[in-house]
Amino acid sequence: MKRTIIAFLFLAIAVALLAQQPRVSDSQFRIEPMGQTLAATVDRVRHSNDQLWLGYEVPAVPGLHVSACSDWSNSSDSDDGCCGEYRLEDEFSTHQISNDKTARNVYILYRFEKGDLLRVRSVGAGCRLNAGGVNFAWLQGVKPEESIAFLADLVNKTSQSHKVLEEALLSISFHAAPEATRALEQIASSSASEHTREQAAFWLGVQRGHDGFLALKSLENKSTDDARFREKLTFDFSQNSDPGAEDELLHMAKFDPDTKVRGQALFWIAQKAGKHATAALTDAIQNDPETDVKKKAVFALSQLPKDESVPQLIHVADTNANLTVRKEAFFWLGQSQDPRALAYLEQVLKK
Repeated sequence: MKRTIIAFLFLAIAVALLAQQPRVSDSQFRIEPMGQTLAATVDRVRHSNDQLWLGYEVPAVPGLHVSACSDWSNSSDSDDGCCGEYRLEDEFSTHQISNDKTARNVYILYRFEKGDLLRVRSVGAGCRLNAGGVNFAWLQGVKPEESIAFLADLVNKTSQSHKVLEEALLSISFHAAPEATRALEQIASSSASEHTREQAAFWLGVQRGHDGFLALKSLENKSTDDARFREKLTFDFSQNSDPGAEDELLHMAKFDPDTKVRGQALFWIAQKAGKHATAALTDAIQNDPETDVKKKAVFALSQLPKDESVPQLIHVADTNANLTVRKEAFFWLGQSQDPRALAYLEQVLKK
């Protein structure tokens, strides 16, 4: 009886270990022992082969996940929720965000060539991988906070390629651990390149929910002397799922001191098409001191559903005191091809 229990325990452990390993084809697959730190382990393993994929699994933020069906062996969905077999060695990678309501883990994968890091990839856990003839080393038991710190260190090393920086930021954003939000915020407020800072802020908006919203607000408050960065933040707020993001866009549209920032905020308010969009746009058209902002608000108004936009554009064309703004409203009424707009324009021409 005792031997049976021991055998069963060994079998259970073996099954659990197997479940933690990815399914990798076209490769010599091996498991590498973890050292004291992830950084030390990667440093030891990356020189073990001229060409190497190294990876591990961490919990992913629920609800949003990466897919890249252009890099898969076929386009049909399989039972595991993937698109077939993911080809790691494909040169081009197109990441898309899919809305997956079930929490899952993610593989973080690194491609080394003679010890030099060439790529970082994020793939949903459980998906089949094709390593394209390259050896594959797998690490078990990697702590999420160590993974985030390692990826953030890659971003902070200016010697990394542009592609590696972008892929590392994306990979950070997928981690469920709260340290991911803090790392992205730190990078977005650092002395990194403008593009890197903007990418970090973008993933805060897209992936990090309420915590990302709070981080974006903090970045907005810190960038009082950087209107260009605040202008980019308007898009990040528009992509955030927190209900407060729309209110923050409204605040920026009305009170930001920079003309371009106010205009961009108005544009993204219209794209979100929230319940406050029409009121915010008409208020800007009437009350913003800058004609350029008024014109952007008219354009944003034209992007709303026609039942909302056409009556408001007719009102602007008929009543606004600024001739430039009225001309803008006439132009977008003509572009709408809406029967109500065409009837109004015909009436004006007959006067």
